[in-house]
Amino acid sequence: CVCACVLSCAGQLFVQRCYVNLHTDILDTPDIFWEFDEFVEHYNSSRSYLEIAKRVDILNQRLDIVKDLYDMLNTELSLQHGYKLEWIVIWLIVLEVAIEVIWNIIIRDVLKLV
Repeated sequence: CVCACVLSCAGQLFVQRCYVNLHTDILDTPDIFWEFDEFVEHYNSSRSYLEIAKRVDILNQRLDIVKDLYDMLNTELSLQHGYKLEWIVIWLIVLEVAIEVIWNIIIRDVLKLV
């Protein structure tokens, strides 16, 4: 099912975003520097040189774009499902009208079976 695939990919995207923002030490100073204070300055200069914060922001912006695309796909799939349900309701109404016509006009009035 396409809908399940879209939802699965959106879930994977959410997991990756959580991993980048919550479960890694990229954005914070790692705990090892509590013991080795002399390397904190080197670590901070390395982070500054590699522009980690800027790269994480760019990654989050790209993940936002992909999330918006998945939301759009999910909305489109929901609309298609809604259209399908509308047609089912229309055909059920047509069937009900046909049964009523057959029952009231043909069986009751013409054939006088009831």
